[in-house]
Amino acid sequence: MMQNNLGSKILECRQNRGMTQEELAGRIGVTPQALSKWERGQSLPDVTLLADLCSILGCSADYLLGTMTEKITENDDEKSQNEIWANLRNCLEPLELSFGKNLVPAFIDKFFVGDIVEARKHLSKEGILMPLVRIKDDLQLAPNEFVILSYGKELHREKVKEITDFTSKSIVKTLEQVVRDNYAEILNRDMVRDMVENLQKKYPALISETVPTKISYGFLTDVLKKFVSRGNSPVYLVRVIEILDDSLRRKGMASPEELVETLEGELG
Repeated sequence: MMQNNLGSKILECRQNRGMTQEELAGRIGVTPQALSKWERGQSLPDVTLLADLCSILGCSADYLLGTMTEKITENDDEKSQNEIWANLRNCLEPLELSFGKNLVPAFIDKFFVGDIVEARKHLSKEGILMPLVRIKDDLQLAPNEFVILSYGKELHREKVKEITDFTSKSIVKTLEQVVRDNYAEILNRDMVRDMVENLQKKYPALISETVPTKISYGFLTDVLKKFVSRGNSPVYLVRVIEILDDSLRRKGMASPEELVETLEGELG
């Protein structure tokens, strides 16, 4: 019974996030076949994968395992409770694109999704990881207006003069530039963790012995945010980690500001 319940919740959360089995499987490091067995209740995921599953699916371990005891709805409906908790987690998104009613048709056909993926590819070549973008209409905006926010803070506001077949593509290009220009504000610990874990595939010795063993994700994030805010590129993240490790071993603990000075001196 537990396998069936857990599988159905993984399936429900995955579909709510608009992810395919291949996408979810790739992000947690299993095969699509293994994920399919979980969703059909034929097997259970390893307990070591539970934290990543919850993080990616945007739900709690209590919800997936059916152990949630906090009652926050009058009818004790588990699905409604999970939706409420998810809404609360998403109150302040790392990145949000909202638009007025006249721009809604530009985003209905989903063609913009491919443009966002291309924007992600462009930014990744610069060492920038763009977080998932929450896209929604907002009737409080002017009909032809769109706004880009990070954690509720407005980063860009613009009115589209003329709506054409290329409007959504143009807005996504603006989104790409806004992320590039405001990366220090958008960057968070989860994003840094994801980038570090990706680097570990190519630099296992450096990463496994340094982050988060010697340098916590929180401290690394603080350094990176200050480093990027001063106009430096995050493209050399692996070198940044190496320099931080060397500096901390030689000099002992230092402030993020001091380490940024060291990074700028080393990277020129």
